[in-house]
Amino acid sequence: MQIDLPCGRTWNVREASKKLTYRAELPGARVFDLVAASLRRAKTAGVSVEDRFNLALPASWLVNSPAISTVLRRWALQPHREACLALIDALEQGPAAWSADPGTAEGIRLCVAALGDEAYVTEALSKVLALVVPEAVPLMPSRARAFVLGDEAKDHPDAFGGMVDWFARAALAHATELDRIAREHREVELSGAGVLDRLLWFDSEGHAHFPKID
Repeated sequence: MQIDLPCGRTWNVREASKKLTYRAELPGARVFDLVAASLRRAKTAGVSVEDRFNLALPASWLVNSPAISTVLRRWALQPHREACLALIDALEQGPAAWSADPGTAEGIRLCVAALGDEAYVTEALSKVLALVVPEAVPLMPSRARAFVLGDEAKDHPDAFGGMVDWFARAALAHATELDRIAREHREVELSGAGVLDRLLWFDSEGHAHFPKID
């Protein structure tokens, strides 16, 4: 599978099954994936976005979120809670809506900017929203952002928007192959978009934790 990246490179995705199996050996990652599967089922069952957001806040620590507890508490309370829920609503509309209404993309940028000036906001926020809106938001540690956007763009104020725009479109464009990989994975239940997210982590930085895959 070949995936075009905004930085101008082509990402050649190889040995997906092996990489996902390696990742599932990490305790935090495995439990994060269990939570993600439960939240997908909760959404189908009609659990409110407010409740799913509440559950995602502490679960974001399972994948080494840099957010301290006071930041997560701030996001859980007004007015930041309102900004987070508005952001989720915009993200759930998908890339077709973002293209049709440029104001949606600007709204996403403004919501992110409203959540704080900590240097780690993009990464920490992604680790919450990857559980609530997994079809649009991947995990965004610095190395993943550099892998996709390029090193010069990884800390740009629009990096969050650039990542979600690329990710949502790539997940749709490669849905058939990603869904096949998800069905074949036996460790935990993944969605197609979840496969893309986890392979992005592995190829951008996670590979350093495991034996080399030839």
